[in-house]
Amino acid sequence: MEGLLGKALKLADQADVYARKSVQHAVSFQASKLKDITYNEEEGWTLRLIKDGRLGSATTSKPGSFDVLLSYAANTVKYGSPVGYSLPGASALQAPRTFDPRVKEVTQQEMLDIAGDLVGALNSYDPRIKAMAGVSKAFGTVELVNSAGFQGMGEVTGWQMYFGGELVSEDGFLQVYDWMAQSDYLPHTESMKASVIESFRLAKENVSIKPGQYPVIFAPGEVSCVVDPLLACLNGVGISRGFSPFKGRIGELAFDPRFSLIDDALVDGALGSKGFDREGVPTARRALIDSGKISGYLLDLQTAHLLNMSPTGNGGGASPVSNNTIVLGGDKSYGEMLAGIDEGVLIENTMGAWAGNPYGGQVSGNIALGYKIEKGRVVGRIKDCMFSVNVFTDLRDNLAALSREQHWRGNTCYPYLQLANVNISTKS
Repeated sequence: MEGLLGKALKLADQADVYARKSVQHAVSFQASKLKDITYNEEEGWTLRLIKDGRLGSATTSKPGSFDVLLSYAANTVKYGSPVGYSLPGASALQAPRTFDPRVKEVTQQEMLDIAGDLVGALNSYDPRIKAMAGVSKAFGTVELVNSAGFQGMGEVTGWQMYFGGELVSEDGFLQVYDWMAQSDYLPHTESMKASVIESFRLAKENVSIKPGQYPVIFAPGEVSCVVDPLLACLNGVGISRGFSPFKGRIGELAFDPRFSLIDDALVDGALGSKGFDREGVPTARRALIDSGKISGYLLDLQTAHLLNMSPTGNGGGASPVSNNTIVLGGDKSYGEMLAGIDEGVLIENTMGAWAGNPYGGQVSGNIALGYKIEKGRVVGRIKDCMFSVNVFTDLRDNLAALSREQHWRGNTCYPYLQLANVNISTKS
């Protein structure tokens, strides 16, 4: 990589080289039968050049093609976007745990046994359900060097399991699934089995609900419906271009004081953790919304330059990206939240719930898997329903509760989130 960097500096004022190598093994079951066993090896290099204030880049996955990579990058730089920043130099980096040697050691047979056990658990509960399950492991390295003296390298692992099933009956189609992904090896499946089987049990009976406004609990896997528009509005691209309604509002109390949103790249074992971002900027734990106040943005080198601010360790190459996104929990348990609802809705899965303009805060979508709550109990599944919220006003005026429990899924960690007075519409 240093040789490529040296050649690049003969053609450009600044340059960086990013390399990633990975190996992935995966097994999957579908319709309760073994479907696939796969093995992939991948490696890739990206070269970025800055010359005369313009940025060009090229990527290759072919080893030994550095001269072609250099030629392509040099051809793009003359037409590239204007930039006004300098690449970062060497600096002290924190080192969250991103590598677990146990992941590399897991055998294919062990992965098949784990996935097969998941399928067997669902078949034992109800043989009519067509079970699906999968286990994958990945390991590799990432490396970044640049012309300002930055050098960063890290080993990474990934461990992922998913589990669920489909049931077709005279009442219609029902799909339930759960998944987890992290850097650490965690083969325990009991909580995943319990979650999926409980969802099938609760959905056995279909119940009706009238259109209207209800208290709604979003399960941790669906809190992203509420958070994703916020992340778009906090992203430096929307801020620097003036699209975002959060521009110029640092320090303003915009949401309920119980709501805090964190970007944290330093969580041991989480998929989004890293010591440096794609551009060589050190990462950190930062509050984006702190007790209801807008307190920070997601900035890469370019958007930070445009806003005359410091980069935040969220560089993704093309635009800022989040690392690990965390919504802090509240003071109630999930059970206490349920117990306090006389009539309401629990949403476990949605369809098409973020198709609109994120900068307007309006989120609506179909409830793919949802339940009716009556007198503190889940009484059955609701079908053919839609929900509608405005993230900006509902997180300010209608936040009812956040659970103490938080659940990790990939690079997100969310609690159960309850909103009051959510619009629910029905087919009939």
